[in-house]
Amino acid sequence: MKYGQHLKENIAAEYGPQPYLNYQHLDGIIRILSGKSLSSADMDSRQISLTTPAPTNTKGVVLDSTTITEEAFISSIDSELTKVEHFTLRKVTELRNILHDIEKKIKEETSHMDEESTDGLQRLADDVAIKFLTLEKYVNINFMGF
Repeated sequence: MKYGQHLKENIAAEYGPQPYLNYQHLDGIIRILSGKSLSSADMDSRQISLTTPAPTNTKGVVLDSTTITEEAFISSIDSELTKVEHFTLRKVTELRNILHDIEKKIKEETSHMDEESTDGLQRLADDVAIKFLTLEKYVNINFMGF
């Protein structure tokens, strides 16, 4: 199975597709770049112009709205990595806060906890464990894409 299909099939419903790696975008850039040959300056058709030259990348290739460069690819990867990292850190922080609240309740109610309270806290802890597993799958599937 190809990664793009695997990614689509394994997106966590509670997260939606937005926080995941935008594989289609990166794959499109790779396909465009792999189809290009590296260009060099054409010394035979040099022209002198008194106007402002068009912007170029570090290799001297003229940039326009359709030009895709290796720098654009690296920038896109960096952006996607940052997006995944921020989402992961936000979710870990949320889950740690929930665990902290559960621990606090356990410490406060230890002496007078009945079976119902214990079961309720156990369900909350189990829910956090499931959410951590979902987050772990999220991290792993994004890691595979990089």
